[in-house]
Amino acid sequence: MLFIYQLCGQPSLNSRIVGGETAAPGSWPWQVSLHIFDHFCGGSLVTDQWVLTAAHCVERDSRAGLRVYLGRQVQNGSNPNEVTRTVYKIILHPDYDPFVIDNDIALLKLSLPVNFTSYISPVCLAASDSTFYSGVESWVTGWGNVGIFDFLPSPGNLLEVEAQIVGNGQCRCDYSDLGFLSITDNMICAGFQEGGKGPCFGDSGGPLVSKQGDRWIQAGVVSFGVGCAKPFFPAVYARVSQYNEWINSHITRNQPGFITFKSNGSESDFNVSCTKPTFDPVIVNISEGTTKHNLISPLSTGFTWP
Repeated sequence: MLFIYQLCGQPSLNSRIVGGETAAPGSWPWQVSLHIFDHFCGGSLVTDQWVLTAAHCVERDSRAGLRVYLGRQVQNGSNPNEVTRTVYKIILHPDYDPFVIDNDIALLKLSLPVNFTSYISPVCLAASDSTFYSGVESWVTGWGNVGIFDFLPSPGNLLEVEAQIVGNGQCRCDYSDLGFLSITDNMICAGFQEGGKGPCFGDSGGPLVSKQGDRWIQAGVVSFGVGCAKPFFPAVYARVSQYNEWINSHITRNQPGFITFKSNGSESDFNVSCTKPTFDPVIVNISEGTTKHNLISPLSTGFTWP
């Protein structure tokens, strides 16, 4: 029997300090690419047979023909460490609401288990008692577009970008003018007030991770944002720690490695005072080809770089 807790979140090929635009092969061995015809969303491997992604990525037509690529580094070229699986089952969260983008999380059961290698291994998941204070360093990865108005194919190599956790108090302030959309406790935000770095179209479903000791722990699932890395609008993610019980209710064999992430210091978000952006926002969920509520579309394709 596998003990995912003992294996998760420890990429053997990521001993360096991360931070470049292009991720080194094997740096993020839980990252997966979802395809129907081409890449459209990301996801993360959480056990040998289950992938975590965003509900908005797989809600349409049960996503017939969905394939999962593991160990992939480039979208156009050779991937010698790659394994492919079809999807046996799609499980959307029962309270997923596509209109307000709440509970934007889903599980994919692969047709067959995968063997773990240096390039394919699971991420740890944030347990229900985790705390992610404002300013906690995190990283997001994917093959999405490199700008909101850049509709060229996804970049060849897997990209990585730093982000800082933004407390829900500040994030609610940032999104407060969008009357149809609110930041709930099921969400976690990350980015920089000055903008410039973050996920974009094609990155939906991918992991937001933070490091604790020698473990990488997934805090969020890429969900939506205003534009791509716009100032004062951090990207919004499904908060993984809210779904510990739901995930384990469906994965009953070789359950994911849930680990409590504890932030240092005190939470500055309790003293937040709201400030308003001085421009008209363009809202996007980060997924390819979907537009709603003034360009709200799931983030399924890319990063914006400074």
